Amino acid sequence: MGLLDELKKEAESLRNQEAQRSQSLKANAVQVDQALRSVFKYLHELFRQLNVVKPACERSYNLLTVGKIDGLTQADYRIDYRTSQRNATEHFEELTVTFRRSKPNTFTIKREAEGIERFRDLLWQNNMRFTSEPVRNDRRVITHEFFTINNEVICGAEIVGDYEEGVIRFKLKNVEDFGPTLYTLEPSVIDDKSLEELAKLFIGQTETNFETYNRKVAFGSGRANYPKIGSKEVQYQPDPTLVEDEEAKKKRSLFGLFKR
Repeated sequence: MGLLDELKKEAESLRNQEAQRSQSLKANAVQVDQALRSVFKYLHELFRQLNVVKPACERSYNLLTVGKIDGLTQADYRIDYRTSQRNATEHFEELTVTFRRSKPNTFTIKREAEGIERFRDLLWQNNMRFTSEPVRNDRRVITHEFFTINNEVICGAEIVGDYEEGVIRFKLKNVEDFGPTLYTLEPSVIDDKSLEELAKLFIGQTETNFETYNRKVAFGSGRANYPKIGSKEVQYQPDPTLVEDEEAKKKRSLFGLFKR
């Protein structure tokens, strides 16, 4: 085979590969777009009901160096979407979910001077709303500080269509506990059953099988638990000054939660 023939064969192979990739991307685009639309339709209707019902949350949150935050009620569910043009057709790209879990009272924590900044960073990191009041000695040096913290956890999710890989990525923040988690699902598993398991996460149920729909990838699972920035620096013991609030409400089924 001559040089020209070899080049023709290589060029033909590359054209075939590109054609196959193009066909794969088109198939991915249809499946990912349809899956995102299904997720949006389901959650949009779910959140309409939840904003009326305002269900209690079974989950508790472990605030490092402080203790558990529980007995929260959920409200203010919102979902939005972003689209783009692909092959002259509008496709869903990303869904954005926000809601909050809270109760009306606050609690106060005292921190000595050497721990003030680390504790402030921890609260900011977890999107906790607070006010603080420093206490100074006769030389105007801060000796300690009182933090008054809202019993409120801001939760959310970014649900992104990965059109290159042909998967849906669920990036949850403060939904299962403080911090982010990531699930990766194939579009083919987005159905009523998997969406109901996702709904249980957003409703705050502790018993959910959503992880079973997670895509398994090399070297582990498609779900990632990311470490909290700076958490290694915090060495405090649980703070005894945490003000105890109302007891956590009893666990309920998906529909049993729907009580004011």
